[in-house]
Amino acid sequence: MTACQPINLPSFGQSASTGEAAQKDAGQIGAQQQERSEGPQFAEFSDVPIPANAEIDFDNLLVLGAEDGWIGRLAMTTGYKMPDMYAFYEREMPRFGWIKITSVRSAISTMTYSRGDRIATVTLQSRTIGGTAIDFTVAPANPLADRGALPSSGNTSG
Repeated sequence: MTACQPINLPSFGQSASTGEAAQKDAGQIGAQQQERSEGPQFAEFSDVPIPANAEIDFDNLLVLGAEDGWIGRLAMTTGYKMPDMYAFYEREMPRFGWIKITSVRSAISTMTYSRGDRIATVTLQSRTIGGTAIDFTVAPANPLADRGALPSSGNTSG
């Protein structure tokens, strides 16, 4: 029963079949004919797991900073099915030091994690042409939430 076994997806930059470093061949079908010379590369996001063969969705990208201090929205697509991506992030986020806060698994799945003074929300949605659209939003945590303090509403009774 191979359907019951978990799929072991390679990390970003590794080949699915060999585990070796993945090489993009411009002669392969579907390979990009032109590389983007501007914009972020996946190496700039060292604190989050990126699936192998994922592609940045530059039209939906908004990132400020780099490496372990970036905030914003990292949008990408991958050829893997959404249930596989859900399992990938559930397994890999803790390996990158992220602690799960909550998750919702449905047609559009959302997972929320914390790490230090940042919150990450991973949103997964199946694409009509196959694969998964991944939105990775990272923002500073609310400093008041850490102390359990809430702003006063100004209403008092008495």
